[in-house]
Amino acid sequence: MNLRNKGVDIIRGFCILAVILLHINIHFGFTRTFLKELIPPKLFSLLFWSGYYGVVIFFTLSGFLITSSILKKWGTLSKVNVKTFYWFRFARIIPLLAVLLLVLSVLHLTNTQGFVINEEQTSLARAIFSALTFHINWLEIQVGYLPANWDILWSISIEETFYLAFPIICLFLKKNNHFVFVLAIFLAVSPWARTNLFIGNELADKNHLAYLDSIALGCMSAIVVATMKVSKWSSRIALILGSIMVIFVLYFRGFVYKSGITSLGLNITILSLGIALIMPWLYRTNRFTNFRVLGWVEGMGKYSYEIYLTHMFVILLGAKAFKHLRLAESWLLPFTILLSFTSFFLGKLVHVYFSGPVNRWLRRKWLYKSPNLSAKNN
Repeated sequence: MNLRNKGVDIIRGFCILAVILLHINIHFGFTRTFLKELIPPKLFSLLFWSGYYGVVIFFTLSGFLITSSILKKWGTLSKVNVKTFYWFRFARIIPLLAVLLLVLSVLHLTNTQGFVINEEQTSLARAIFSALTFHINWLEIQVGYLPANWDILWSISIEETFYLAFPIICLFLKKNNHFVFVLAIFLAVSPWARTNLFIGNELADKNHLAYLDSIALGCMSAIVVATMKVSKWSSRIALILGSIMVIFVLYFRGFVYKSGITSLGLNITILSLGIALIMPWLYRTNRFTNFRVLGWVEGMGKYSYEIYLTHMFVILLGAKAFKHLRLAESWLLPFTILLSFTSFFLGKLVHVYFSGPVNRWLRRKWLYKSPNLSAKNN
């Protein structure tokens, strides 16, 4: 199974683009401009208010890709080499995260506008500790929003906690299909955690338990792909059902909210299930190779981690430049395109010249001690 899949990268690309457009919208205030009137309401919401859903889809994709990686390397979940798994995750995630925290610390200490942590909320030391121990989401629940570049780390905390716990869970699974029992528990816990934990707190849905169902559905989809022979028609039916679910949650979110689905926390479950159903077809098809127009989106997916950690620098600087230059509203769309492309190229540069080489170097050091393991990226 080749983990570098064009279709998966394209979905990742659209997800990170949704995150970028959401943050541009927040910092430029599109709802107070002509764009709100120019673009139909549902389309406006889809374009500029879908970043949260993009992160949710990332959780499902992470579950799928990590499970696929374990099954490819070790055959079954219960045979995962925990030390190797942790080292590979460390090599991919921690170097860039550490550099980001260093840069943010310098910007805070030099009182750079937009990067200073309010001392009445928390200290720089506590923020760094929370980021490195993957509970900055819990910190924000307690003290409120941190500056933008710190705030985005809430999803990293949830994802990295999953990476820490997942191989341990795998060791207790005698067979891959035993994961269905774990999934059942997560499907019950997560909607409740999204709606009943920290009631009244606007950041309540950032808690660690809130997205276990999203991740687990991705894991289950990977198990199906790896262990079951799914017919062409079955995968197509799953694709259609999954697409309907995704469109239902993303495009008809007003109805989803009014129907009570959102208040039950089930909108996230439906979206994640939709992506999980799409994955078996997506992972086995090569049809996206002919869609060159999606090449840039695919690239955004390939460098999504680097783009996610660095895009706020581009947006904050762009917002200051837009205000300083006193540009008219007519410049909003071209400026948005410029910031999106700049975020892509910055993320690519970081990957090509730092995180990619460091990741490969750290893995080679480990593989030198364990030459029987595959060196392929996750």
